[in-house]
Amino acid sequence: MAWLKTAGVLALVLILCAWIINAYVVVKAKSRMFVDPAAVPLVDAVIVPGASVYRSGKLSPVLQQRMDGALKYLALHAGVKLFLSGHAIPGGYNETVAMLEFAKRNAIPVADILVDEKGRSTYVTLLNFRRGSGMRRILIVSQEYHLPRALYIAQTMGFDASGLVATEDPGPDSIPSREYFTRLKDFILLRISRWFNAD
Repeated sequence: MAWLKTAGVLALVLILCAWIINAYVVVKAKSRMFVDPAAVPLVDAVIVPGASVYRSGKLSPVLQQRMDGALKYLALHAGVKLFLSGHAIPGGYNETVAMLEFAKRNAIPVADILVDEKGRSTYVTLLNFRRGSGMRRILIVSQEYHLPRALYIAQTMGFDASGLVATEDPGPDSIPSREYFTRLKDFILLRISRWFNAD
C-alpha cells in the first residue's frame, strides 16, 4: 500500500531529524561544560535548576548533587549570586524552600541568593532569570545529561553560559529517555518564541 510506504518514509525522516537535533544540541554545548569548578570562567550568577525533594525537606540525590556543585564554585568566588529555581507541589514538596534552607545552612549569604518559585522547567527558569536580572554571564549546575539542553537554551536566549557537571560522567545508559524528547521540544519552542519575538 502506497500510503503505508509514505508513512514509513515520513517516520524515518522525522526520526533522523530528531537525532540530528539531539546531536546538534550536545555538540554545541560541549565546549562550555566543565567538571572542575576551578576551570569555569568567572560568572555573575550560578543557576541551580530545581529537582524533587522529599516531604521532609531533604534534597533528592539529583538536587543534592546540583547544590553541592554550586557550593564548590561559590567557595572559589565569593559574592557571585546564587539563583535557585524550582516549583512547589500543592500539599507536597517545595523545591525552592528546601534549596534555600540548604544554601543558608552552608553559609551562603542571604543577600547573595535569588529565588524563583515559578521555575517549572529549564526553559522557564532561564526565561524568568533573563526577565528579572540584567546579568548575562551565568553558570548552570546540573547533571551531564541535562546540561547540553540547558546550555543550548541559555545560549539561544543570549546568555554567556557555562555548565558545571554535578557528577562524574554517568554514561549514555543513564540518560533518561525523556531527555531526548525534551531537547526536541525545547529546540522547537525556542524557534517559535524567536519567531514571535517573545521575551
